[in-house]
Amino acid sequence: MLDQLFNSIYSSTEVKINLLALLFSLAISLVLGIVLAKVYKHQTIYTKEFVITSDSLSLLPTIVSMIIFLVNGNLGTSVAVAGTFSLIRFRSAAGGSKELLAIFMATAIGITTGMGFVTLGIVFTLFISLVWLLFEKMTFSSVSQTRRYVQIQIPADFDYEVLFEALFETACKSVELTSIQSAAKKTIKLDYVIDLNPEVSDRELIQQFLRYDQIQDIAFSKAAKKRKTL
Repeated sequence: MLDQLFNSIYSSTEVKINLLALLFSLAISLVLGIVLAKVYKHQTIYTKEFVITSDSLSLLPTIVSMIIFLVNGNLGTSVAVAGTFSLIRFRSAAGGSKELLAIFMATAIGITTGMGFVTLGIVFTLFISLVWLLFEKMTFSSVSQTRRYVQIQIPADFDYEVLFEALFETACKSVELTSIQSAAKKTIKLDYVIDLNPEVSDRELIQQFLRYDQIQDIAFSKAAKKRKTL
């Protein structure tokens, strides 16, 4: 009996469309998509471009399920679908890892239900959702509250090494220079990743830097900059 729960609801010898089985599969896909969308939105600050996708995330498994249902066992149709998807190019920057995880999970749900393995899709969705929520509650996935990403703009002829080393040494537990790039004419930008001492605030460290006239601009951030990809 238990083995039958993970069997496909579609008959392997069936040629005609079983309307009830198809509607049941699409309905389950929609329900699982709604569950996925709710899990994704939990404690998530998503980008403006992904707002529509997050609301429509519940529909993605249903769409994929229908595609898989039509492609299943038909080599010609599968080649046509593969050719269609190969024409799609995403011009926007790649999303975060959580956005990609949600899209891949929605696709997996759609493939599973589209092939008729409804029970497997339900178990898979519930398992991944519970693990996802559990990881968000665990401390190892939380962002460090003392880590900062610092960008400083100075004149190109300014001898900054000794001065910055002394300033960071008194205020930080660790310092790493990640990049140096030219900005405007005779100006360079320095990017640091620092770990502040608990007793030192952002404001205090910024004031220490601003005491020097050579510091043209300084910016602190808790979030790392995303690299743009085409």
